[in-house]
Amino acid sequence: MWKASVRQEGEIIIKEYSGAPFLPRLFGRISLSWEEAALRRLEGLPGVPALISRPTPHAIQISAVKGRPLDKMKKGELTESCFQRLVSLVHGIHNRGVAHGDLHQRNILVDQDQPSVIDFSTAYVKGRIPLLDGWILRNVILLDLERLYKVERKFFDRGEPPRMFFLYRMIKRFR
Repeated sequence: MWKASVRQEGEIIIKEYSGAPFLPRLFGRISLSWEEAALRRLEGLPGVPALISRPTPHAIQISAVKGRPLDKMKKGELTESCFQRLVSLVHGIHNRGVAHGDLHQRNILVDQDQPSVIDFSTAYVKGRIPLLDGWILRNVILLDLERLYKVERKFFDRGEPPRMFFLYRMIKRFR
């Protein structure tokens, strides 16, 4: 109910909340705006889907990205070079003032040893909340880096976890 209806039409992915009840539709409108802003900021970056259009406030059209999600891959299937390209891609996203915020392994696709990152519906784009901008961006980037660490740990049995912010550490401790 809170998730978008997602369908593929040829080379286009359409995400929409048009048929959702009021609150999920409102949430969807906000998350699609966040995704649109992130994709505009990341335009032309290889490994990120392209924004095609925003036909209604409750729908977005983006380019389809080929690949297999990392969560469907086993240890030994991700190459070191692909992982390094993924790290570079995530740093490139951050350098453009975007933090993904939901970089779990279902949102990382690999096709022919090339990584892509999808689903920017929870992304934070620099400038959204000017008074807290640096703090929010820094902490959402930490979330992204923590997810990269988990990928490195799963596929290569190594990695150094980032020092996460206080609230994150407290929640993890009591889970």
